[in-house]
Amino acid sequence: MDKPIYSAELKLVLLGESSVGKSSIVSRLTTGQFQKNNATIGAAFTTKTIRVENDTMIKQVKLEIWDTAGQERYRSLAPMYYRKTDVALVVFDVTDKNTMSKAQSWIDELNSYVEQEEAENLIIKIVGNKIDLSPQLLEYDMEWFPVSAKTGQGIENLFRLIAEEIPYDKFIQQNTIRATQENQVNLSSKEVISNCSC
Repeated sequence: MDKPIYSAELKLVLLGESSVGKSSIVSRLTTGQFQKNNATIGAAFTTKTIRVENDTMIKQVKLEIWDTAGQERYRSLAPMYYRKTDVALVVFDVTDKNTMSKAQSWIDELNSYVEQEEAENLIIKIVGNKIDLSPQLLEYDMEWFPVSAKTGQGIENLFRLIAEEIPYDKFIQQNTIRATQENQVNLSSKEVISNCSC
C-alpha cells in the first residue's frame, strides 16, 4: 500500500555570532561536504528538501534557508530576514563560551521581530557546532543539539527532528496538490480569436 505524501515549504533562518559555523552547517546539509567558509556578508540563501518517512506517511519538507551574517556591522540587517520565519537555528561554537552566552540574545532579538501568531508556531533550536574540537560537552541551561559541520555528526538527526516537529497544519497532502493543479486555469495563455461572424 502506498503511503500518503505530505509536503510543506518553510523558511529557516540561522542566527549566531560570526565564525560559529552557520554557513558550514548549511553546506554540510545541502552538499554533504564541509567547506570552511569566509564570513557571510548580509545573508546567503539556498533550499533543501528533507524527506522523513514513518509507518503511516511520508513528509517532504522544502526548507528555504537563510544564513545570516553574525558580524556586528551586519547585525542590523538580520531582522529583515526574521519575518515569516518557521524555524530558527541559533548556532554557537562549543569551543567558545562567549558565543554560547550570546545565544539567548539572538533568541530575544528574533522574538522581538516576529509577529505574535508566528511566534506561537516558531520552532527554535539551539545548536552547538564544532563538537569535533571539544572532547567534553559544555553545560548550558537550555536544551541544545551538538553537531559538527566538519564531520557531519548530528546534522542529519537535527534536520530530521525539525521535520518531525513541524505542525501538521503546515502540510498539504500531495494528491490534494495534484488535484488543485489539474483544476487551475492557465491565465497566461493567449486568447484564441474566432473568425466566426455570428
